[in-house]
Amino acid sequence: MDNPFENFSDEYDSWFDRNPHLFESEIKALKAAQKKGRSLEIGIGTGQFAVPLGIGHGVEPAPQMYKKLAGSGIHIINGVAEALPYKPGAFDFVLIVTSICFVKEPLQAVGEAYRVLRKGGRLSIAIVDRESTLGKVYLAKKDKSLFYAEAKFFSSHEIYMLMFNSGFKDISALQTLFSMDKEKVDEPEPGYGKGSFVVISGEKL
Repeated sequence: MDNPFENFSDEYDSWFDRNPHLFESEIKALKAAQKKGRSLEIGIGTGQFAVPLGIGHGVEPAPQMYKKLAGSGIHIINGVAEALPYKPGAFDFVLIVTSICFVKEPLQAVGEAYRVLRKGGRLSIAIVDRESTLGKVYLAKKDKSLFYAEAKFFSSHEIYMLMFNSGFKDISALQTLFSMDKEKVDEPEPGYGKGSFVVISGEKL
């Protein structure tokens, strides 16, 4: 099957243009979870999150996506989450934003994130919670979606367990997108169960 992210990168980017306040709410939650230091985004795409967060490195399997980042200064390697092309302990912070839904072996991918983190490093995985208001909308429309037909949606608890089973400690969550009001920027709140966009973070101790 053709990769929709490879063939329709402009359509993917258009969501961020149409929903600036929702996007800003997501960025606020991601910034609150971010750890300073050498950083990597797995599934960097067109850099919609990496650029405002100042992420320095990215892995992406779809060249049509990351070619838009030419000249950005971000170091990007073509690769997949299950086999990261980096040495152990290379990063202080690893970020995965929704792309965990498209990974063939999620537990292996989280294990790879653990491997490339330094001791004291942090992994943050952001998802649209399957059990949230927006998650239920995405699930209902999944089969007709250009991008999500092949996706596996997760609950926040499932991501928590993926991280726990990979060795991460001090796992916590931040949530946002409570009302889905497109004219409002939400402040992130601890936990999950109310917001549709959830950032689960864990430490490599």
